[in-house]
Amino acid sequence: MASTKELARYAKKMNDRRQIILADEGAFSKLAGHLLENGYRRVFLICGKQTQKLKLFDSFVEELQSNGARCFVWAHSGQMATHAAIESCAYQCQQYNCEVIVSFGGGSVIDLGKMVAAWLKNTDRSLYQMRGIGRIKNPGLPHYAVSTTCSGAESSACAFVLADHQIFMYFSEHLIPTAVVLDPNLVLRLPMENMASASVLALTHAIEAFVNPLAGEFPAERANLLIALPIFFTYMEKSYKHGSGNDAYLQMMMAPYYSGVASRRLGYGMTHSLATYISYKYKVSAGRTCAILLPAILEYEFNEVKADLALLARTAHICSARATEEEAARAFINGFRSICRRVDMPEDLSFLKSEDMNEITRLALFDAETWDLPKRMTQKTAVSILKKVRYGEQSANGF
Repeated sequence: MASTKELARYAKKMNDRRQIILADEGAFSKLAGHLLENGYRRVFLICGKQTQKLKLFDSFVEELQSNGARCFVWAHSGQMATHAAIESCAYQCQQYNCEVIVSFGGGSVIDLGKMVAAWLKNTDRSLYQMRGIGRIKNPGLPHYAVSTTCSGAESSACAFVLADHQIFMYFSEHLIPTAVVLDPNLVLRLPMENMASASVLALTHAIEAFVNPLAGEFPAERANLLIALPIFFTYMEKSYKHGSGNDAYLQMMMAPYYSGVASRRLGYGMTHSLATYISYKYKVSAGRTCAILLPAILEYEFNEVKADLALLARTAHICSARATEEEAARAFINGFRSICRRVDMPEDLSFLKSEDMNEITRLALFDAETWDLPKRMTQKTAVSILKKVRYGEQSANGF
């Protein structure tokens, strides 16, 4: 398990990896030409099985093939990247002698692309040896991440992999994709609940990164978050309800991008750790879980984070200019609850079973030892929070 100190040390020496960003309406339609111009002739495309059925990238494949290039498609069927998926995918990519990887989809597909690209250029190390912080020594195969759900994975330095019913983190500057494609036309062709859930997850990451005690040491990351957070609150509902044009959808793709950039040095938080295991256990999206968990976690941490929450409330224009620090912080938590309701996130986690809570919290607390949390949590407290949110009781009373 990685430690908070290990993350802080790595974050301070981490190189800034500048990505190629293709962000515009129709950006994906230009990707084939971009790859051809850069001399790539053998492309390995990773997607989800459901995305493959929608035929969203057929024209991309056809353009490559009509210009003498080859494109090999590998469809991922799992909820999360696994050792077996990474090994199978990497083997196929190697067999076809591919020069570049394109991951087309949400966070799990992009994480799979990250791991395959990295492992193919670090073959002297096992997947087990690469786990943790800074253990991937060499840059990976060129990797183009085409985001379809606004998750922030396309710009982060992390990948999460399932092995033996536990979720392991891989954290390295070499996991950052070479290039990112953000095209609002892709979002419009997919179910909007996917976008909403991924946006809530990215918003949760942004908030927990901002209140991270390490954030003060990285002013550029705080600046990225102060750009991203008002965008979430301004455009999320409009995008979900199709109430605005493609400019709004592009904004809703850029906000998670900025959030992912900030997470490169600040990591994640307790909400992320709990939501990841709940999502895996019950096969629900992590964003829908975060919508309920984050306010409860912020209430628990309230005294430690209220100054940061107040700043976010004022930046996002959620509170009155005359509000006290405590009033502004409370307004921010309520504002998060409100935006989640307006994009049809659930208001409880009634599917949670009491008999699963100890195992979920044990694994999540082990995972969260990596993050520099505003306030550490015991397993008893974590179980208490899950019991409260199960039926929508998100009050801080009792902490």
